[in-house]
Amino acid sequence: MKIKTIVSLLFASMLLVSVSCKKPDLLIPNCDLSNPTYDSDIKTIIDSYCTGGICHDAGSKRGDFTNYATMFPFLTADKFEERVLVLQDMPRGRSKVLTQEEIDKIQCWVDNGYPEN
Repeated sequence: MKIKTIVSLLFASMLLVSVSCKKPDLLIPNCDLSNPTYDSDIKTIIDSYCTGGICHDAGSKRGDFTNYATMFPFLTADKFEERVLVLQDMPRGRSKVLTQEEIDKIQCWVDNGYPEN
């Protein structure tokens, strides 16, 4: 009887872990042909998800995203685009996830060559 209970609890635990570890579905970036700029549109997103004590503050070894100039090397190396739009593993932790609107805005920004202002 105890073995049956233990096996049932083990199965239930494995099922719970597999459901809770499921990666959310990836969003499909879609540019609506708008022309967002870093200063008017993207900085707000970056500040909400990436800086302010999160991961990419000034002097961070992961990259400083506090301003356009220090973020630019990550843009030209396609690292930002790959992590945010393709892999969608940023922002980390996934407690705060980019919305479809934010993903689309970033895609248009990338498509337009990362304009600053």
